[in-house]
Amino acid sequence: MLSLVAFLLVACEPPPPPIPGTIERNGEVVKVINGQNVTQGMIDAQLEQLPANVKDGLVARGQLDKVKDQVIIGELLYQEALKKKLHEDPKVKAGIGFAERNALATALIERTITERSTDDAIKKYYDDHAVAFARPQVKARHILIKDKAEATEILAAVKADPSKFSAIATEKSVDKGSAKEGGELGWFEKGRMVPEFADAAFAANKGDIVGLIETKFGFHIIEVEDKRESVPVDEVKDKIKEQLRNEVIEAYIEELKKAATMTDPVAAAGGATVTPPVEGAAPVAPAPDAPATETTPPPAH
Repeated sequence: MLSLVAFLLVACEPPPPPIPGTIERNGEVVKVINGQNVTQGMIDAQLEQLPANVKDGLVARGQLDKVKDQVIIGELLYQEALKKKLHEDPKVKAGIGFAERNALATALIERTITERSTDDAIKKYYDDHAVAFARPQVKARHILIKDKAEATEILAAVKADPSKFSAIATEKSVDKGSAKEGGELGWFEKGRMVPEFADAAFAANKGDIVGLIETKFGFHIIEVEDKRESVPVDEVKDKIKEQLRNEVIEAYIEELKKAATMTDPVAAAGGATVTPPVEGAAPVAPAPDAPATETTPPPAH
């Protein structure tokens, strides 16, 4: 009979709390530390925690071994912390609790941002802020020559056969940065270029070849490839996503606040008090119509 009672008592005991910091150890084993496997899956999971720009930088520089080293060092420190039972220290437990809460809150926010930053939402933001994206731009290529006589000959050659503009720019232009791209400058706004160059480019029509345009750099021959009055939505998509990010977060938090029931505590002077439960003890059901975590003030006489 006693053995049956003992068995029932053991069976009714709550399971031990999970050890904090437990993660899956899957994939190829890269190191074994004190009998514990450090795996490629752990390294990949750590890599996914990094901001995209940091992760891309590590990949570009071939420095992924740094992440592996961090996981190995982290495993050593983690094992030592458990050995010293730091996870049972109240301050450490609070820190772990808040870290878990922050991880969950961050995951919720990121998922909400992804769900709400749709192509339609981006287009709506673009249309609503059309004035901000209404910036006249020109797409052009140029040939820069120091000698005026040589520049005059080249201008005549490209006007006679515009298809040669790119090849001549590559061979002759002293602006070596654009020369390797056939003189290509891409899209630019007026303020990005010296005044003489900008005035000529923006005054010309699409397809025009203009020159000679003299600036402090020399003599320019300009081919205007295209013109536009606004930056298209595809080119500012990432910028809009960043703007939407803040708006989505603020709107979502306001939604949660409106949907939640939040009240001030009703208690004696000094505010409500909360007594932490004894670890392992069964929870006590609250009295009818009384909050579980607040003390009920004495009746007035």
